[in-house]
Amino acid sequence: MPVSLVTTITMLAFAANSILCRLALQDGAIDAGSFTALRLVSGGVTLIALHTLVVPKSRRVYQWRFSLKAGLALFGYALCFSIAYLQLSAGTGALLLFGTVQLALLIAHCWQGNAVNRLEWLGLAISVAGFIYLMLPSAQQPDLWSAALMILSGLCWAGFTLLGRQSDNPTSAIAQGFWCASLLCVLLAPWLINLNALTTTGILLALASGCIASAAGYILWYQVVRRLTILQASVAQLSVPAIALIAGSVLLDETLTWRLTMISLLILGGIGLVFIARQRAGT
Repeated sequence: MPVSLVTTITMLAFAANSILCRLALQDGAIDAGSFTALRLVSGGVTLIALHTLVVPKSRRVYQWRFSLKAGLALFGYALCFSIAYLQLSAGTGALLLFGTVQLALLIAHCWQGNAVNRLEWLGLAISVAGFIYLMLPSAQQPDLWSAALMILSGLCWAGFTLLGRQSDNPTSAIAQGFWCASLLCVLLAPWLINLNALTTTGILLALASGCIASAAGYILWYQVVRRLTILQASVAQLSVPAIALIAGSVLLDETLTWRLTMISLLILGGIGLVFIARQRAGT
């Protein structure tokens, strides 16, 4: 499939994770620790099962050091994300998370000696302007502890993204990374899982996030991220809040105005400009 199509599907999966998490936590259907544990363990079981069935034994590559790093990054991202959203508004949380991711990846892009041409800077500026305009009106002064957790979540996700670019076997790497994150959840289960806070709805939402949005989304992300520049990977993820906004209007009855629609198009247009600029540069 074309890189642009796979990237779009992946961003939809990421947005689905946000919607599922909001649905579960805002209604008190489950606590943040239990949601994180069920999400990661169910995603890990799904990925390991698929890996065992699809990948021949002779082609399975075990990269334990790599997998441990990916597992720690994934666990840190998921846990901080869930806890932070207990206090942060949707707009503030998304601004902190994806702003941190973008900044971290842009710094890494420049640190590696990659030049950023004028058209890429223009696309980046357009998407960031639209992103800030989209989020700031609903953003309030955040709780400092929750804000710090969301920033840490963004750093963990940026690390997870950078690790994906180094993998020669994305399917094996992501399965093993999830296995490591799942193992951490099992070891920390007495502190993560609150049985009194579990409901059927909360469990189902966590399982959907783990088995579908996370397992499928992360495999696709590790497949496509090696074919993107760090800058493209950074800017593409700015589309997730816009996608989540549109999905929220349909699934959560949130108001979607023409203004918000145009801002979403502004963000996506900036992303498209970055892709065009890189293709014109021949890389």
